[in-house]
Amino acid sequence: MSAPRGVLCGLMEGTKLAIRVIEEAAAYRRGLEEAFVGSGHRVAGEEEEADLVLVSWRSVTDCARLESWAAQAKVMALVSPGDAETVAHALHHGAIAAVEWRADTSRIVEVAEAAARGDALLPSDTARALPDTGGDPHADRPFVDEEEADWLDALARGATVVSLADDYGYSERVMFRRLRDLYERLGASNRSEALISAVRFGLLHNGD
Repeated sequence: MSAPRGVLCGLMEGTKLAIRVIEEAAAYRRGLEEAFVGSGHRVAGEEEEADLVLVSWRSVTDCARLESWAAQAKVMALVSPGDAETVAHALHHGAIAAVEWRADTSRIVEVAEAAARGDALLPSDTARALPDTGGDPHADRPFVDEEEADWLDALARGATVVSLADDYGYSERVMFRRLRDLYERLGASNRSEALISAVRFGLLHNGD
């Protein structure tokens, strides 16, 4: 059975995770595992289902491995620095979030915790660097009002659904529903995909 991928399903904030790291470099893998253990999480046992699987994603040749793990659990891709095209490809093949493999371990843990809750994060600098698909980026752009565009900017900066609900005066249930509608209009099933679409449609502000 495929793992849930939408922003509305996930663990509650503060829940400890059972993680698994799929990475050939043993020293790097152990370092990540130690960082998660140090943050109060744990490494999933060999026969145990993990809450989140961190999969090394260096190039499109890793498609099969990523898809295989994504069919079993929520997956976060560990990608090459600054490679926005690889991020987009990883998300297409089932990852719910991506982070550079050489990021600080604290950042990797932070993104993993958000991803496991369902708040799949995509670094805003990576989102803004996503390749242009060619042609007019505003062609066939779905309608997004000013407030919804502000939501997308906030999500690109790492805001949570809960914080958006507080900031804009909605209940969490209404915020979830409105974001789901926005994502559907963008042709997305989660936050990461929505941000990719937002970049391609020119919906994110440049943000100085």
